[in-house]
Amino acid sequence: MEKLKPKIGILFITSGWFREVGLQTSASPLSDEVQKIASEIIGNLPAFCEPIYNGVIYSTEDAEIAAQKINQANVDGLIISPLMWCEDQILLAALKNLPELPILICTFFPYESLPDYLDFPTMLKGSGSVGTLQMSGLLKREEYNYKSVAGYYRDENLFAEIQSHCLSFGIKQLLKKTRCGILPFPCDQMSTTFVDDFNIRKLYGVELKYLELQRFKKEAEKVTTNEIENFISITKGKCIEIEVDQKNLNEGAKYALAMEKVVLQEQLNILAMNDVCNEMHDCFGLRPSLTNPQLSESGLVVSMEADVAAGIGMFIMRQLTGETPFYTEPLTADWEKNAILLGHAGYHDSSNCDEKYSVKIIPDAEYKNSDPFTGACTYFKYKPGPVTVVNSVYNGKRLQFIAFEGNSLPGPPVLEGNCHLLCETNIPLKTFYEQVIQTGVSQHWIVIGGSHLKELAILCSWLNIDYLNLHQCQNSY
Repeated sequence: MEKLKPKIGILFITSGWFREVGLQTSASPLSDEVQKIASEIIGNLPAFCEPIYNGVIYSTEDAEIAAQKINQANVDGLIISPLMWCEDQILLAALKNLPELPILICTFFPYESLPDYLDFPTMLKGSGSVGTLQMSGLLKREEYNYKSVAGYYRDENLFAEIQSHCLSFGIKQLLKKTRCGILPFPCDQMSTTFVDDFNIRKLYGVELKYLELQRFKKEAEKVTTNEIENFISITKGKCIEIEVDQKNLNEGAKYALAMEKVVLQEQLNILAMNDVCNEMHDCFGLRPSLTNPQLSESGLVVSMEADVAAGIGMFIMRQLTGETPFYTEPLTADWEKNAILLGHAGYHDSSNCDEKYSVKIIPDAEYKNSDPFTGACTYFKYKPGPVTVVNSVYNGKRLQFIAFEGNSLPGPPVLEGNCHLLCETNIPLKTFYEQVIQTGVSQHWIVIGGSHLKELAILCSWLNIDYLNLHQCQNSY
């Protein structure tokens, strides 16, 4: 899955007054030099966003025209940068014609180092920081929602930081269109998974939709023999080892296809499945746990035990990284290896598998002896490599993310029955368990490939999510 590519309005501003007093004449190379810097910066942005840009702004008239173009594009956020000192009136002319949007103030320095002596035009060319210092007081006092980055305009690390802010803008807007299905109701065995539906919608815009078990059952009953055979043919074509009989495989396929139909009908982005309620097993006769590639391609994320906060966290992490999240809980730990065995029963996306080892379809380890059907569950070991592990929980006021980094260890599967990984943590196990329990979390942790703590910190600051990086804390009681 590709990363989200948000639309970002760009306001690069310089002073009209410099021109009025003859400091920046048409014969001066200063204007051309500033334009070249602006063009180079703009040239770096399409790698991660769609910039809406109308050139360097020198006047209130230019600012109003730029604002009109940005309005027409329906952008997710703004980048504002005075490339030289500028008057407040120019900035205000743009802001007065724009809706309330998140703003990233960029202080771009044109020089990595200064000469021993600067002539006046050279100083003016580097005076953008005077503009950002000045405008910060205005923006703060008028309560604009902004954050700031600064650095040399060719610094790749600076652009990585800008990218994280822009992605956050896009995710913030996308959440307002996000729909989370709950099948069929919250999980009362695990009340830490409960959320306040109204506050989730108020804070993040996510709409919760409660789904009936009978609706899924009816869709499963309507699945045709041809649909089942085609689904199983695709599954076998992926060299998946099947360790259930045809009857149970067919039933698992029915519910994988029924899930696809309901998800598409409801235009869901997240499905929080209460897979441990007796009502589901009485109605379905199994726990739906067979990977449906069509759902994977759609970008759907699935959390078990009706964990809405974890589901929203999975959706956010998918948009932030372009990676497929893996839903787990810390089952136990290997203290000698400083590693946590992470895994979970239920539905998983097999695109996360370790390609060195077989993906299998096996009976449901928990319900094979009690349900009418043994179940048909996709089983695999998670791929090796660096990972970021995130707990997403509703803390009574808002979402809370707690995160650490580690490594998914190579080697064969180490757990029967559940998809899993053995995660060597980059923090001591003692610190992990004591700190997170003291903080208050759920048992569900999202695994995502790669290192993403920096992006997460930026994201949470924009999305009104409480954030704790476990690498930066010590036990406190």
